[in-house]
Amino acid sequence: MSNELVMILATIGIAIFGYLVGSFPSAIFIGKVFYGVDVRKEGSHNAGGTNVGRVIGKKAGFITIGLDVFKTILSIWIPFVIVKFSPLNSYMAYDIPIYYVGGLAAAIGHSFPIFAHFKGGKAMSVYAGFVFATNPVITILGFIIFIAIFFWKKYVSLASILAPLFVIVLSIFLAVFPVLRYTGYLFVPSLQVDQTYYYTISLTILAIYVIIRHIPNIKRLMRGEEPHTHFKKKEERKEEVK
Repeated sequence: MSNELVMILATIGIAIFGYLVGSFPSAIFIGKVFYGVDVRKEGSHNAGGTNVGRVIGKKAGFITIGLDVFKTILSIWIPFVIVKFSPLNSYMAYDIPIYYVGGLAAAIGHSFPIFAHFKGGKAMSVYAGFVFATNPVITILGFIIFIAIFFWKKYVSLASILAPLFVIVLSIFLAVFPVLRYTGYLFVPSLQVDQTYYYTISLTILAIYVIIRHIPNIKRLMRGEEPHTHFKKKEERKEEVK
């Protein structure tokens, strides 16, 4: 079997794996199993961590976001380990980080989960998971920018649109300044100058996807109709249930 064919099959396999992992509906799982609430029927009707926070509470929202980040990490790290430390590695014609495909596919699975009637979230948590899985320094800087934008304007949607663009710019520095490649995990420092652009391209594709998913929010922001993000307190939820 040729190296090219193995790469194609491996890429398809990683994409399927990433999609299935990404399809785990964290928001729906947390809402229904622990609170008896279907978040798709309340708040913004979005099956994401932010809406869980709005509808149920801060703790549930953060747990949901954590699960979404974690499933994205798995969609990248598991394929990486399999490709890197198995006979598959010898078939790779080029040292292309095909495990990035797992993260990209996880975004599709998150938004259109096969396990939840193809109605999911907007994939910002998946973007965060992708960055966390690939570069800890960019993760920290991106998180700081996200938090700064959120506390400045009080819109998670605006932070979700602008922070990924900032991360893309940071990723370009990995290609321009070789020393920065050593800010990554085990596999990032091994990338060559031209290969670091695969990282930027992957982040750009994912950022565009996240922004497209936020088009309704962008329209509301432009009209001044986007509501400020408010995570419901536990006591508020109890009052509504009574």
